[in-house]
Amino acid sequence: MNDQQKNSLLFYLEDFLNNPIVISDGVEHDYCDFDEKRISAIPKIKDSLESFLRGNIALKEFKEKSEIECRKYPYWGFKNFSGQMQLNQYSNNINDAQKERMFKDAITLPIDENEASNKIDSLAEYLSKLKEKTDNPKSIPRVSQYYLLSYFWEIQDYSKWPVYYGATKKMLLHLGFKLDESESYGKEYVEFLRIMKEIQSLYESKNNKKEKYPYWFIEHILWNQFVKPVSQPQNSIALENKVEEKIIISDNAGDWLPDIIKDLNDLALNKDTNWTKKMGVKAEKAFETKLRYAFTLLGYEVTELGQGKGREPDGIALSIGANGGDYAIVYDAKARENGFSIGTGDREIYEYIQKKKEELKRKRVNKIYFVIISSEFSSASNTDAIREIYRRTHVPVALLKVTDLLFIIDAKLQNVEIDHTRLEYLFLDTGLITRETIISTLGLR
Repeated sequence: MNDQQKNSLLFYLEDFLNNPIVISDGVEHDYCDFDEKRISAIPKIKDSLESFLRGNIALKEFKEKSEIECRKYPYWGFKNFSGQMQLNQYSNNINDAQKERMFKDAITLPIDENEASNKIDSLAEYLSKLKEKTDNPKSIPRVSQYYLLSYFWEIQDYSKWPVYYGATKKMLLHLGFKLDESESYGKEYVEFLRIMKEIQSLYESKNNKKEKYPYWFIEHILWNQFVKPVSQPQNSIALENKVEEKIIISDNAGDWLPDIIKDLNDLALNKDTNWTKKMGVKAEKAFETKLRYAFTLLGYEVTELGQGKGREPDGIALSIGANGGDYAIVYDAKARENGFSIGTGDREIYEYIQKKKEELKRKRVNKIYFVIISSEFSSASNTDAIREIYRRTHVPVALLKVTDLLFIIDAKLQNVEIDHTRLEYLFLDTGLITRETIISTLGLR
C-alpha cells in the first residue's frame, strides 16, 4: 500500500465517521445497528445453508429458502442479480448430474486461503465448460462467482471470509490496487483478502481501537464512497483533509464515458459549455441532443423529438429484439439549475404517454416506460401525481438524475452482461430511480 492509497483510505474513513450511516434498501441505519441486524439474521440463514450441506434438503428447496431469506433479511444485497438471481440460474438452468455436488463443494467453508482459491476456480471452470456446451450461454450463471461463494462463506464465518462485492472491487481498483491482474478469480479473492487485512491494520492504527466487525466496517466505508453521487464525472478530483494534505480520489463514475457526453451534467443544470458555444445552441437544446447520444450509447434505437415538433416529449429510445421483448423508453429532458418539480406538469406527461402509446402500438411495441431526466428532483416530485398517471395509463413514470444516467452508461460500457433486459428492470416502478436501486438492479453490488 503506497502513501497515496493510505491517504485516500484515511479520507474515506474520516468521511464515514462524520456520518456513520449505512443505506440499505433505501433505509438509513447507524452502522453498528446495521451490523447487529446482520448478526441476528445469520443463524436463520445459516440454518437453511447447513440443511443443504448436510443433505437434508435439495438444491431446489435451498434456492427457494434463500429467495425468502434474502428478502426477509436484506442486509447483504443478495436478492439482486449478482446473488440470488445467479443462484436461481444455477438451480433452474443447469441440467447436469454434477451440479448439486459442485455447488455444495463450492459453498462449504474453506479451511484456508488456498482452498478458497481452488473452490472459486473449480466452479469457474465448471461453469465455463457448461457455457461452451449450451446454445444459450447467458442462461448459465456468470463464470466469476466469488461474490456468491464468499456470501455463503461469510454466513458461516464472518470473521474470516468477507464478501467480495463488485462495489468493493471497483473502489479498490480506483485506489490503484491491482486486483484485475491476478492469475485467476480464486487468486484475486486471496489478493482481496490481503488488501482487506492491510486496510484493517491501517484503520486500527489510526483509530487506536478495534472494530467489532472489522471487515464489515471497511465494507461500509468503501460502499458509501461507491454510492456517493458525483456532481460531474471527470478523471479525478482534488480533496483536502484536515491536516492539509492534498490527496487525489478517482471518481466512482466516468472512467468509461466518452467526451461527447461528459458535459451532460452541466447541460442538465442549464449551463452553457464549450460544446454549446462551439455549436451555437442553447444549453436546453444541447441537453436534449446529448440525451440522444446517451441512450444510443446504451444500445437503444433513439429518435429525438422535442423542440420544433409540436407538443412532444424529447425522445424515444427503442429496444428491439431484447430477450425480454421489445419496449420503448419515452423520455423528457428538464434542464433546471435548481432541479425539477412536476407540479402541474402531470397533464402534459399524461398527454405525451397517451399519444405515444397509440403510435408505438401501431409499431407492435406494447411495453412503454416514461422517464423524466433532470439535474435533481424536488421532494415534491415523487408525489401522488405520477402514481395517478400510472393508474390511468399503466405506464410507470420514472425520475432519473443525469448523474445517475451517466453512472448507468459507465457501468454498461464496462460490462457486456448488462443488456436491455436487465436495464428494463430500472424502469418498472414509478418514482425516483435511486443510485442504490441502479447498483442493485444492474448487479454492481
